[in-house]
Order: sequence, then structure tokens, then C-alpha cells
Amino acid sequence: MKSTFLFFLGILISNLALAQSNLNGRILDKADNTPLTNATIILLNQDSILKYHTRANENGNFEFKKINQEDYILIVSYPQFELYSQPVKLNKNTTLENILLSSQANLIEEVVVTGKIPIRIKGDTIEYDAGSFETEKNAKLEDLLRRLPGLTVSGDGAITAHGKSVSKVLIDGEEFFGYDPKIAIRNIRADAVDKVQVYERKSEQAELTGIDDGQRFQTVNVLLKEEARVGIFGNVEGHVGTEELYTANLFAAKFNRTERIGITANTNNMGASSGGREGSLRMNSQITGEPKNTSVGANYENQLFNKKVNVNANYNFNDASNRNERESYNKEIVSADKIQETNSTSNNENANQSHNIRSQFRWRIDSTSNMEVHVNANKSQNTGFSGSKSLMLNNETDSVRDYNSTNSNFGDDLSNEIRINYRKRLNKNGRSINLNLNNEISQSNQESDVFQRTYLYETNRETIVDQNRFTDNNRNNFSTQLQFSDRITQQLHFTLGYNFGYNNNTNKVDAFNNTATGRTLDEQYSQNLINKTSNQSVVANLNYNAEKFNFSLSNRTNYRDQSLNDSYHDIDLDRTFWDNDLNINGNYKISNRKNINASYQNNFDVPSFSQLQPTQPQTSPIFVQEGNPNLKRAVNNSFRLNYNTMSLLKGTSWNINSSIAFKNNPIVNKRTVTDTLTTSTYVNVMGKTSWNASLNTNYGKPIFDRKVQFNIFSGANYTNGFTYTRYSQDGSRDNQGQYELNNTQNASILTGFSFNEQDSKGLDYDFNWRVNANNQRNSLQQDLNYTNLSTGGSAFLKYFLPKQFNITTHINYSIEGPTKLYKESIQQFYTNVELSKKLLKNQSLVASIKAFDIFKTYNTTNRNVSDTQFSESTQLMLTRYVLFGLKWDFNKNLGKKSND
Repeated sequence: MKSTFLFFLGILISNLALAQSNLNGRILDKADNTPLTNATIILLNQDSILKYHTRANENGNFEFKKINQEDYILIVSYPQFELYSQPVKLNKNTTLENILLSSQANLIEEVVVTGKIPIRIKGDTIEYDAGSFETEKNAKLEDLLRRLPGLTVSGDGAITAHGKSVSKVLIDGEEFFGYDPKIAIRNIRADAVDKVQVYERKSEQAELTGIDDGQRFQTVNVLLKEEARVGIFGNVEGHVGTEELYTANLFAAKFNRTERIGITANTNNMGASSGGREGSLRMNSQITGEPKNTSVGANYENQLFNKKVNVNANYNFNDASNRNERESYNKEIVSADKIQETNSTSNNENANQSHNIRSQFRWRIDSTSNMEVHVNANKSQNTGFSGSKSLMLNNETDSVRDYNSTNSNFGDDLSNEIRINYRKRLNKNGRSINLNLNNEISQSNQESDVFQRTYLYETNRETIVDQNRFTDNNRNNFSTQLQFSDRITQQLHFTLGYNFGYNNNTNKVDAFNNTATGRTLDEQYSQNLINKTSNQSVVANLNYNAEKFNFSLSNRTNYRDQSLNDSYHDIDLDRTFWDNDLNINGNYKISNRKNINASYQNNFDVPSFSQLQPTQPQTSPIFVQEGNPNLKRAVNNSFRLNYNTMSLLKGTSWNINSSIAFKNNPIVNKRTVTDTLTTSTYVNVMGKTSWNASLNTNYGKPIFDRKVQFNIFSGANYTNGFTYTRYSQDGSRDNQGQYELNNTQNASILTGFSFNEQDSKGLDYDFNWRVNANNQRNSLQQDLNYTNLSTGGSAFLKYFLPKQFNITTHINYSIEGPTKLYKESIQQFYTNVELSKKLLKNQSLVASIKAFDIFKTYNTTNRNVSDTQFSESTQLMLTRYVLFGLKWDFNKNLGKKSND
């Protein structure tokens, strides 16, 4: 590991030492030869890609030091002056003649110079010019996003923008394969992209209804070039490997001005079902279990009837199965002097087939009204088998019980949903009405054969459950919303609304005992549940929008009536709750590059009937779940503060995201633990407050003459929660001691850094390292409180060799320190390597050999800590294998101008 790091560092230093030229000059006012202080000077390469930029000093002088000896385009800009451009050919040291700029007031004719500005800030939106960031030939949108300052893309396709996770990727404002956005970023060509926009959007519900619910989602919107809106493109990829591995992928799309058609297909036995990225070196490449996957998808978008109707529809078929084996070791704090330990083994097999349809229709009825209709449907079938064995011990020595279980099941699910939203503008000043209707119907049927054997060592007693269980679950949920919006002033407007919802859910479980005399219904494991809920709410929203300051205040007052009936258990409940949801959000634009956002939310956790229902059907002889009909609401208060700043000239960015949330009278688990079984219910911790707080920041800037992007990040998180527990060795649930309140506190601090250079020349690399300190405290057994450290990092290197050969390697290392319960550290290290060769004149065919975990050092042990439970587990996993692959990219016209 040390030699690999030193080699990587040497490559980096030698790569940075290539820049040897200097360029300097002076910027003056043509009218009187006075210096133009802070004039902006930009150097573009011959492909108009930004390479360097700086500002003139108080004397109008500027200088670029140690830059590559290439041919450049120099662009100079200064407010209220002409935009200046000239080609520059560098020698070892180049001094330009004085550059004289004319004031726009003195210009007789308009002078237009086309120059690209890599990054712009437009209100709350950060916009990147895709052409200013170089990518290799046939690169995908995923590769382009990795090159944009402030954006990162993980190996599995997860995008982070300015410290926040991106939840949605749009293509020209529309979802493309909405059921899996990774399909878009892994198949849209980078050379077809014009702009990339990053912004926060409200929730879909808030956008439809106009009522701000306080939720914000980081969004990436990709704008295609005009010429890229017509063409055919796609790729075909296949791999075969050791251990009889295989994967094959197809993606094809046809774009017209208003119509987009896309298809995708995949089959493999490596565990991934879509996106065509099985075997990627950037992702966790371990194959868990023995998976098989086949999927087919299609996407259709079009604008019909003179662009009055917009259609966006997706279909996806998926057939997935897996077989896995697992071993686990669990420790649980059950009292101040008792720890239960469980050693378990399990094996399971499952298979699922599903058909999924998502469609959206937008109809512009006339200039004042429009309608949206969403129709979604899903149909699936599943089969499975699971078997498990476990042995429980008290305090590492005393055997408590053996538990064996097998379960075979078959089921099918069917659901459909329709949503209609109609909006009508009543006048030119913003007065409007909005009507929203939503209806969702679902049906699920399951059949299972269950066998469970429990042996108790203390009493030498054996209990057997041998049952056939039949489950029918039906849901019908309807809701409607009506809102009226109007403008008080040009900046201030309001919305008033009324919502009504009705849910009718039935869940019937018939569990029949298999006995020598036949089958009998066991009501302890059965239920015949009818759950009806009606909601009525009044909503109000006030928004203020000015040039620099935006403010929104929304409030929802809700009345809920819940009724529940279970004829098997003689349950007849009817409860009513008042609920109020208040959201305040403010955004202040300090300057074009600085922004601060603050929000506050107050709402309630209203108990569900799964928490209220006193008696619930038992699922195993060692666990009983009960409800508490006397539960009260829990009160939530949360605050969020975000600050971000970006310097377009320096290429720096700094983001701070902070939040704190309090929950008064929280609803928590309350467990009674005996050697026979565990009984769990819910209770309010009256007079107590659980809370969590987090603070995260990241700072990025280019270094080494702007060739390397450097980022440093840090964060802190704290949670404080409660649980109730009591323990008795006596199997009886009566005459037991008092409940003990356990207060769990977790605190963690994280810091790390990363640097990368990706210009598709010589060497691309991406290196990151992190250090994390974690502290956990339990009030019940304070001798188990601990502080441990973990650290780790990864390096991704891609060497661009002659004759279109590339070598890529991914190295990952981490170590997690010991705790009071686990005395040994867990180390993780693995290395993946790929050799690839681009073929054909247009480099559209790529042959590759990929080797994963080449030293066979991957550690399959996984450790988890949560509240009062500590567990380690291993499972069936393939880590070392080799893949041989071919990938062909095809492209007809897409992204090509007519004269190309």
C-alpha cells in the first residue's frame, strides 16, 4: 500500500512539473491610458475550453506563471467596456503589448466577441457551460459531471452537488427513464450537452399545489445542444468472466425536436439490474450471493397537437432472483447487568418479476389553464424460501434458547395510481385556482408455509409452530385539494386551500395450524383488520419574492379521524387528532456569489394504528408486538441554516449546511425481555426530548495553476434518544421489575480531503481520504461506552497511453477501530485494475480486461451499531474475478452540426 501511494505521488508531482511558460501584460483604458484595475483575463485553449484566469492588479498588470506552452485564445473583460479577444502563441516567456479597451459609451458600432464563461450564477441556479470542461471522446454525462467544480459522482452513480445529495436528474427539464435516473447520466453523451444547471426545487406536491411544505431537493437539469435534439445514439456492451460470470447491456435512443424514444435491456448474474455499469472499477464490485437479473425498459416523450400536450411515459420489466447465506453475531443490552448474545445462520432464496408503468400527460388547454395527469401502475409476483437457526446466550456463558425457522412463500401484488392537477389563471396579476385529485388502489396476496421450533434450556421445553398463512391486503386511498392564490403586491402573494382525504385499508391474515386432526384457525397469529382514516385540513401560504430576499410562510391545520376494527381480537377503536404543520423558509442573496438560507419547521408525530392497536397478530413464538391506545402526539421542531459562496474567477466554493431537530414527548419502543420471548410496545417518554444536530462544510479550490481540484470537508453529528427495557429470567410476563430508561447518545466527527485532475490527457486521478471519530454512550451499561476511530480512502487513476491504450486502477483501504464489545479492528483493502484499448477510426469500440480484488484481500465482515444493539455479520460474497468485455458506442447525427 505504501509503495503504491509513493508511486502515485511521484506520478502526480511529475505531471505537475510540465508547466514552464510565463505570460504577462497590461490592461489600459484606450481613452486616457489609465489602468483598468481588476479586469478579468481568461485563457482558453484552441477548443475554447477554459484553462487559466486571473485579474489585473492596481496598475493594470497581470501575469500567468508556469503554464503549458500551447496556443491560447486570450479574452479580457471589464464592466462597461468592450470585450477583447486575441490569439496568443507562447514562448518560454511572453510579454504582450499593452491591451487597450474602449468604453462602450465610445463605441460607434456594437462589437460582438464570442467567449465562453464556464460558470454563471443565475438567481438560485448555478449554471455550467459544458464546452468549457474537457472530456475524452465518447464520454458520457457521468464523466462530464465529475469534472464540474462542486459536483461529485460516486461509483454507483450517486451525485452530490455542493455538499447535498442530488435526488433528481432532468434532461431539458424532463425525466428520462424516470424509474432509474442513472440510465440518463450513464448513457447521454457528454458532447451533446450544452449547459448543466444545479438548483434546489420544492417537492412535487408543493409545486402542484402551491403550498410550501418546507422540503427542498437538490436537482440537476441538463440542457442539450440544439443540434443534439435530433439523432440516434446508444451503446452495446458485453462481458464474460471467470466463475461463469456474464453481463450484457443495450441502450438505444432516438431524439427528434419534440420526440424522444429510448430503450434499455440488461441481463447478468452479477447483481446489478440496470444502467450498464456492472464491472465498473469505481463502484463496490463485490457480488453478494448468487444473483440473476434481467430487465427491459422503454421511455417515450413527445409534444403533440402543436405542443399543447406533453407526454412522458416509462415501462420497465424486471426479473431478479438471488440465493444467499449469512452468519451473524449480535449483542444486545437488555438491562443494567444483562447482555443477550445471539449467534445466527441463515440461507434464503427469492425471485421477483415485476412490470412497472409511469406516465405523465401535461395539457395546455389555453393561455390561462393547464392540466397534468399522472398514471402509474405496477404488477409483480414473488416467491421465496428462508431458513434460519439461532442460539441465544446470557452474558456469554448461559445457553437460553435454540430457535429454528423455515418459511416458503408465494405472492402477487397489483397497484395503480392516478393523479390529476388542474390550474386556472383568473387574471394577469397572478390570481388562480388549483384543483388536485389523487386515487391509489393496491392489492396484495401472500401464501406461506411456516415452521418454527423453539427450545428453552432452563425448562427443557420445546414449542413448535407449523402453519399455513394466507394474507390479503387491500388499500384504497383518495385525496383532493383545492387552492386559491392571489397577489397582494408585486412581491407578495398568498394561497389558501382545503384538503380532504379518505383511506380505507383492510388486512386479513388467516393462520391455520397443521395438526394430526386437520387444520384449525389460530387467532393468536391471525387478524381481520379494517382501518379507516379521514383527513381534513386547511392550508395557508404567504410568499414574498424580491431581488435579493425570498420568504415563505406556510401552515397546515389538520383534523384526523381514525377508526379500526379487528373481529378476531374484539378491537373497536376510534381516535381523533388535531395536527398542525408550520414551515418558514427564508433565502437572502448577499451577492451574486454568496447566499444564505434558513428554515424552521414545526409538526407532530401522530400515532399510527400499527402503534395504537393493542393486540396484533404474532409472527413467531419468540416475539410479540403490541400497540398502545393511550399514545399521545410527539412534537417536532427543526431548524436548518445553509450558507454557500462561490468565486467564478478563482474557481473556489465554500458550503456550510447545518440542522438541529427536537422531538418532545417522543414515541419510543418499550420492551419486555424474558428467556422465553420479547414483547415490544410503544410509549411516550413524557417530559423528555430526543434530538439530533449536524454541521457539515466543504471547501473547494483549484491548485497547482488550476490543474488540480482540491476539496476539504468536515462534519459533526450528534443524536440523543431513549428506549425502555426490562428483563426477567422468569418466563412469565407478570410480576416483573420496573422498566429501565436507557438514554443513548452518539457523537461523531468527520474530516477529510480529496483532489483530482481529469483532463483526459496523460493521467486522470481522483484521491480522497477521511478520518472519523465516533463516541457512543448508554446510560444502562456505562462500562460499554466507547470512543473509536476509523479512517480510509480510495484512489482512482487512469493512464492514457499511446495507441489508445488506457490503464485504470481503483484502490480502496479503510480501518475501523475496536470498541468495548469488539476488541479487534476491521481492515478493508482491495484493488481493481483494467486494461482497455480503443478501436476503430472514431474510437467507438473499446475492448477491456478487468480484474477485481487482485490480491484477494477483501474483508467480508460487516459491523453495525445502533442504539442498544451491536452486530457483526458475513455473507456469501464473490470478490475476486476477471471480466473480458467489448463496448460499442454508436452515434448518428447527435451533437453534430450540419456542416460537420
